[in-house]
Amino acid sequence: MKRNLSAGERAVWIAIALIAVGNLAAFLCLLPAMPDQLPSHWGITGEIDKWSSKESQIVLAALPLAMFALFLVIPRIDPKGRNFDRFAGIYRTFSAALVIFMVGMTWMGPLTAWGLLSSEKSPVSAFVLGFLGLLLIGLGNYLPRVKPNYTFGIRTPWTIANEEVWRRTHRMSGPLFIVAGIATLVSAFIALTAPEVSFAIMLVAILGVTAIAGVYSYVIWKKLAPIE
Repeated sequence: MKRNLSAGERAVWIAIALIAVGNLAAFLCLLPAMPDQLPSHWGITGEIDKWSSKESQIVLAALPLAMFALFLVIPRIDPKGRNFDRFAGIYRTFSAALVIFMVGMTWMGPLTAWGLLSSEKSPVSAFVLGFLGLLLIGLGNYLPRVKPNYTFGIRTPWTIANEEVWRRTHRMSGPLFIVAGIATLVSAFIALTAPEVSFAIMLVAILGVTAIAGVYSYVIWKKLAPIE
């Protein structure tokens, strides 16, 4: 049976919920003051390449709340949900970070339409890459403490099948995620001046660490597999 949340843990989840609800409420309150069309997509170089009605972006404003609900439910429906108790602080921090990130994304369109953000060299890419870099660094630091589950961590057929493979893969991958995060964070600083290069750095870093982790988990699984 899953343990009851402490007062501090409940306070954190309530705070995340209030941020998500407040974001949607603020968007709806300011909706009448927004232009009819808002930027909804940016190219690699920071230029706006798609506009949509302000009403359609209510979905984006509601996304943080939907994500919060999903993060709250996942430990209850994961077949190994009990293990979430063993890294609950990491999971809450990850959940809060993603909700806050999506809150930030909610306002990129309105702020650009109001002239508070550049419409030619938008900081959207820098914001996304910066967040992603910090997220990877954080994950790298805490991956070795993430226990086996089906929804959070490095989930390959081999890590799911064997807890020792899970443990070794996450322990090995932690430093690699930190390196990938630093590379992605550096790419954020050149996103406005060299967008193609920054995107390439991010792509190589993330795909590289993902591929290494996947191959490593298979190799360890084969090494530990009993001889038939």
